Amino acid sequence: MRGFAILIATFCLVAVAVAGTAEHKTEVRNQKKAQKDYTEALEFIRAGDLEKARELLGDALQLDPHNLGALGAQELLRQDEVQHKISEANWQLGSNQRDKAMSGFKEALRIDPSNPVAQEGLRSALADDLKASPAQLRYRDADEIHLEPNDRKGDFHFRGDSRGLLTQVWNAYGVKPLIDSSVTNKQVRFEVEGLDFATATLTASQMTKSFYVPLSKNQALIVGDTPENRKNYERVALRTFYLGEASSATEINDAVAMLRTIFDFKSITPVTGSSQITVRAPMSLLEPATRILEDLYSGKPQVMLEMNVYQVEQTLARDLGIGLPTQFTLFNVNTEAQKLLGSANQDLINQLISSGAINQANSSSIAALLAGLAGAGQNSILTQPIATFGGGITKSGVIIPGTTFHASLNQSSFQSLEHVILRAAQNDPATFRDGMRYPIINASFAPIFSNPAISSVLANQSFTAPFPSFSYEDLGLTLKATPNIHGTHDVSLKLEFQLRGLGATQLNGVPVITNREYTGTVGLLLGETAVLTGIVSRSEQLSLQGLPGISKIPGLGAATSVRNKQTDDADLIITLRPYLVRDSVHTPNSGTAFVPADKQ
Repeated sequence: MRGFAILIATFCLVAVAVAGTAEHKTEVRNQKKAQKDYTEALEFIRAGDLEKARELLGDALQLDPHNLGALGAQELLRQDEVQHKISEANWQLGSNQRDKAMSGFKEALRIDPSNPVAQEGLRSALADDLKASPAQLRYRDADEIHLEPNDRKGDFHFRGDSRGLLTQVWNAYGVKPLIDSSVTNKQVRFEVEGLDFATATLTASQMTKSFYVPLSKNQALIVGDTPENRKNYERVALRTFYLGEASSATEINDAVAMLRTIFDFKSITPVTGSSQITVRAPMSLLEPATRILEDLYSGKPQVMLEMNVYQVEQTLARDLGIGLPTQFTLFNVNTEAQKLLGSANQDLINQLISSGAINQANSSSIAALLAGLAGAGQNSILTQPIATFGGGITKSGVIIPGTTFHASLNQSSFQSLEHVILRAAQNDPATFRDGMRYPIINASFAPIFSNPAISSVLANQSFTAPFPSFSYEDLGLTLKATPNIHGTHDVSLKLEFQLRGLGATQLNGVPVITNREYTGTVGLLLGETAVLTGIVSRSEQLSLQGLPGISKIPGLGAATSVRNKQTDDADLIITLRPYLVRDSVHTPNSGTAFVPADKQ
């Protein structure tokens, strides 16, 4: 009966193993078909047929839900569709097509409800004021003296000298003139009608070659129009410029040097702490200086960098099969019986005889003897399942080891998507770090000599070691992007990518840090997606335990061996897409709308 039961159990295990083998073959076929669909999907993506590519990727994931390539490609297509809708909606928003922009943002949120760019765009579309005022240079002038003439229209029919003409014209509008001796006195004729104050004074100044300087709201000084008088009497204004885009003292000093070189400003004072420049100069020079500073410091071009980090990991550990015995113990039955009945219990028998307990032949002593013999034989090899063969003094036995059945599966998967939006200005680096800071001890304290004080605190366990010296290492992802914006169409990105992790080994107690780096420059159209890196790692380990030769036989090998398989897959993809936030000419809506490449 025992042999029959073992035969039935072996048959059942063989059936399970064969079923497992068939299931494994089906799984392998599905994986191959899924990989083929994934490869075809990539070809359709290159050809621009995204709908067909999505269909093939869906079929691939239905056959093999853990295909890392198909998962990454499907997510990239989804994000590309979202970004296309966002770009088109932003262009519509910039073109004042409010209803269409709202529909586009809603479609993007339907595909990716947590997309912050679509959420912000929808809020902008719902706002009443869609016209964002362009950035301008801010400045403040000192208080200025303004004349307050009357608004009458004057008729003049004058013949006489220059001084008389100026006196008559200025008095006609309620302003008292103070005529300097530098005004040349000559005969003039002035026949005009219906002139206002500005036209009349300008015409009289041109005829007499003079100009005026306001002294109060109803008094003006009139002097001859000469270079010396212009330098001495022309109104000097005080203007303070606020250079918000000049963030460093060097940029402020460069602006001061430029103004002194071009306009020969003598009175100019920089205030680097608040990014201000105060200039005292004639108004005729302040206006062109203001226009130059507006072009240089009214705002650097800026881009919005949208980054996606996809990370997919999958581990599988499978242990399947029948563990048949591979080691056997052969022994002589007579020898083992002699050990059990003879020498193994000789000490117990001698002890009973010397004490006289064996001679009394009472039932209790015999029971004690039998119990002792049974206890001594508990560890005998004869107490285990054995098979015997031979006869007489050559009668031998073999221990029958146990048979084990292995059927275990341990599978885990991890998917992560990080969506990051960075804003960067022209030639200003933007750095993003994602990970952890790992402390590494540089030095620790220990007493190198002994004295009574140290011995005392060590003995009573009150010694407190000083805080050790250590440094931090940044582990994880570090991305540094420096944009260089070319008009409103494209941008060059200088990229520095670094991926660091904690290794599994140590050297002298210091952990080994793994490092992957990329440094380069890429040129992109605004709204175009660039794949910075695609890191795929795969490890597979297969172990076989069974009888030599038999374990390799198809079918029978699966039923007489244990197969252990361990796989570890990891996939990391990083994408980057730039959007124009503010260009060099500060067009309207530059603060909210992104311009897609296909609309430029």
